[in-house]
Amino acid sequence: MAMSSKIYADWMKEIQDEKIKKILEHIQPQGRILDIGCGAGFLEKRLPNAHAVDIDLENLKKAGAKKVLASGDALPFKSRIFDTVFCIDAIHLMQNKEELERVLSGEGRAIVSTFCNEYSKQEKLRWLKSEFKNWKIQKEFFVGSGELDAVIVCNRYS
Repeated sequence: MAMSSKIYADWMKEIQDEKIKKILEHIQPQGRILDIGCGAGFLEKRLPNAHAVDIDLENLKKAGAKKVLASGDALPFKSRIFDTVFCIDAIHLMQNKEELERVLSGEGRAIVSTFCNEYSKQEKLRWLKSEFKNWKIQKEFFVGSGELDAVIVCNRYS
């Protein structure tokens, strides 16, 4: 087990809880929900019906009831099955972002974030938007204090 698995849940708990709380103040997840890169299941504590996906078995054990050991680059789900897909602080790890698009329903929304700080936040937001340049950006905002996240809410063009 990696050292990060041992300490991640405790070390990041307050930071991630605050970020997720603020993200959920901006959006109302609907329908079937997927959390790609769920870590220790911080989102699932607030959305217990979400499907949690991660490659780290030790962290995944802490997530909600609907958990799958898998990579975001090869999601083991049918196409267009989720109405809301979260990818919080994990998009930079994905090599195959088309998987996120593949599992998202036609009218579905993706909530994607990347960590940043006060000095890099505009640059990180531009990068995040460039990763989804063919999508319609519905909202963009920052959450957190100390460690920030640049967040976009988007859906693909139909």
